[in-house]
Amino acid sequence: MNSIKGIIFDLGNTLMYMGHEWGAVLAQGGSDLAEFLVEKGIDVEPRQFADDFISLRRSLRAKAIEEQVEYTADYALTTLLAQLGHENLSESLLREAVDASFAFEESHWQPYPEAEAILRELSERGHRLALISNATDDPLIQRLVDKGGFRKWLDASLSSAGVGLRKPHPGIFQTVLDQWGFSPARVVMIGDTLRFDILGARNAGLKGVLAAWDLYPDYDAEGDHIEPDARADTLSQLIEVIAMLDKQASGAEGTL
Repeated sequence: MNSIKGIIFDLGNTLMYMGHEWGAVLAQGGSDLAEFLVEKGIDVEPRQFADDFISLRRSLRAKAIEEQVEYTADYALTTLLAQLGHENLSESLLREAVDASFAFEESHWQPYPEAEAILRELSERGHRLALISNATDDPLIQRLVDKGGFRKWLDASLSSAGVGLRKPHPGIFQTVLDQWGFSPARVVMIGDTLRFDILGARNAGLKGVLAAWDLYPDYDAEGDHIEPDARADTLSQLIEVIAMLDKQASGAEGTL
């Protein structure tokens, strides 16, 4: 019987990768959003609106990291539109606008080729699986989970936009722990950021495994003091890393 009962995955750079340069993705998203609004008859200056939206999202991200709560893309959009005198727009229009802003980005997220097979194998070995992603739009994350073919292996697929809390806040992890009914010591978090995924695991009492197969050169500013419990350099290596942690947990139980 497994001592490691549950495994929680991050999404970006853990199960999926962005096949485009991030600056260009943000610029295209802002431009597409402004074009959508103009087409719907909302009076904005397209280039200025796109620049202001990207700037606001960046400032809200910094605030979200500091406060460990999420400021959604919808919040950024309604805030900026209100500043320009466009209030009380319909929820359906706002939803379409947010989707337009993410369409280019969404098209460039791709699952790692071996990701679904790894989820399948871990599930077949008796582990319960879930996903937690820091993201500003929950519908986007749910569509990406489906795009990757991951949902059938996951008990829960959560985003900070949906829950309201961001990793490393322990509350977002507790949501999954409560669903499973597992003690934190029996759960592992796998993700590519030390200061969100690994620190979040530590804050919640979980084991943390650094997903190191696709790290950005500056992927984790201010995180170099945080030590993971283990590191996997490839997705396939996760199988042996989880087996090692499971064995360690079994040995610790045997000493009680």
